[in-house]
Amino acid sequence: MHKCITTENQTGVRLAHRNVFTDEAILEISYMPERILHRDAEYRMLETLFDNLVTAPYEMSQKAVIVGGVGSGKTLLSQYYGKRLEERATRGRRNLKYIHLNCRELRGSLFMILSRIVKRLRPEFPERGYAANELMEILRQIMNEDNAQILLSLDEVNVLIDKEGSDALYYLTRFHEAEPEAPKRLSLICISKDPEVFRKLDRSTLSSLQRNVIRMPEYNRGQLTDILLYRVERAFRKDAVPLEIVDFISELAVKERSDARYAIDLLHGAGANANAVGSQQVQPEHVRKVAVGLFPVLDREAVGQLNLHEQLTLLAVARFFKSSTVTQATTGEIENSYHLVCEERGEKPRGHTQYWKYLKNLSSLDFVKIKLQASSQGRTQLISLEKVPAEELENAVVEILE
Repeated sequence: MHKCITTENQTGVRLAHRNVFTDEAILEISYMPERILHRDAEYRMLETLFDNLVTAPYEMSQKAVIVGGVGSGKTLLSQYYGKRLEERATRGRRNLKYIHLNCRELRGSLFMILSRIVKRLRPEFPERGYAANELMEILRQIMNEDNAQILLSLDEVNVLIDKEGSDALYYLTRFHEAEPEAPKRLSLICISKDPEVFRKLDRSTLSSLQRNVIRMPEYNRGQLTDILLYRVERAFRKDAVPLEIVDFISELAVKERSDARYAIDLLHGAGANANAVGSQQVQPEHVRKVAVGLFPVLDREAVGQLNLHEQLTLLAVARFFKSSTVTQATTGEIENSYHLVCEERGEKPRGHTQYWKYLKNLSSLDFVKIKLQASSQGRTQLISLEKVPAEELENAVVEILE
């Protein structure tokens, strides 16, 4: 049964309507999906490197580096693999723990990293009173006592390198050198969006890391669409997010360096906006209001510098998308809206050729986007608004016109 939520209309009357979400938590950054999409080769690489922790425990200490842009799935890949490796170890009665730490949250401190690991193994352990080298030996002792293995994943490892240079990773990668015949208990994954940061390491530290590098390619638009559809099917009511909205968000995310996290956040925010205004469906305007972000992208001064009919064309674009649930319009649809705006303002509309020049100028100034689409009927120019809410654009143009 779908939950209902209440909103207030402009007269203050409280209205009940169906929530667009069925499980909003699926859109949170902490959500672990049942499977990860379009990262099969990278996952198999982790299996190749670290499955021996279960199949041949204590024989080898392995290291790997995962690099890729923001939103490329680095953290998710590591956590997803680590969770399943732990589950396999439990079934095989192996004492293996996957520990994922964010170096930024721990201020790039080796001491804080070691302290956090020890606290995971011994929750009662005091947080202060030891130096980093002492914590390293305490960790070794605890792992020996528990006959344990750890796969340690250091996220945003660039912060650790910037703060402590080569030393921290040198000690972690050489953890077993003091007792070369002892069981190998610590393996390491380093995650960074910037591969260049590893150039700061000394040669001996770098040599132990650079053999196993997993590079995360950018998602393409189709892959982003698949990722969004996976979340939509699990987080929203069946009819709450039209496919056109998923395509719209995918296109916006591709322009943000194919950031999957950005795409999911846009989807989440758009759903919240739909609920806030009592809409039964997520619409393009709900997406635009999230996409505008912290900083306004509408340059009002630039709007003021347009000539009158360019301003009227821009108003026609805003009016069309404000009253429509589509993400793209044909030039003919916008031209009809332009004629209506001209009639409303007592202006004689210009001819089609001149109107098309207005549109192209608006596109060159990034007010609108023009995309050529080929079909069996020929070529069509499609107009869209992306990061400017239509209502905000309408208000800005009207204010300047008046």
